Amino acid sequence: MPETPAAGGPSGCISCPLVTVQGHRYWPLDGPPTLGSTVADVQSDRALLDQIRATPRIAALLARLFDFDVSRAACVPVEPVHLAGGEPLEMIAGDASGGAFMLVGSGSQRPVVYVGSEGEGGLIATSLRDALALVVGLSSLHDATAKPFGDDGCQLRDWLAQADHYIRADWPQLDMERDRLREALDLPAADELLAALHAAAADEHYRPINDAGEHYRSMLE
Repeated sequence: MPETPAAGGPSGCISCPLVTVQGHRYWPLDGPPTLGSTVADVQSDRALLDQIRATPRIAALLARLFDFDVSRAACVPVEPVHLAGGEPLEMIAGDASGGAFMLVGSGSQRPVVYVGSEGEGGLIATSLRDALALVVGLSSLHDATAKPFGDDGCQLRDWLAQADHYIRADWPQLDMERDRLREALDLPAADELLAALHAAAADEHYRPINDAGEHYRSMLE
């Protein structure tokens, strides 16, 4: 149920409705554009996922514009997969190509593995928040892993900037929608996570394995 915080401090803050999800309170997608857009601890991946599922406008933006569709969580990857270490996998979203985003293990912050429909896959981030930052802030994960990071990432960043340029030609609202989602979900900048993405994708421990014992190929290939 929406709640309204009391005005605070001598300056008198403007009241704005908050959304309560699983005991946590959040600014809605079109709430005030301030740092720390959450009012309670939302660091856990579960709380962040609950927020997305309970806020249709956020879920719709992620699905329609950034190809992260939580409604596809009821589906399964194109084939059963597991990790070499036997950690449990939980599908939380899918993309239009049939790829799956899966949380690994348990705990407040869980690694996120991408399982592609074409036999590619691996670790993309050590938390859901960072994974969403990449999904929202980059033209695509495939674009971001199509070229090596190199010594300073300059060539990769130029490549991604060109990809964004083509997207903006068809979708002028790209930057506005990115900013809205970053604010609503308190996401870090994707540019800060590029080196970590490439290091994660190279981690063999998180490479999906199908029931035939075949390892998925690296997203860096």
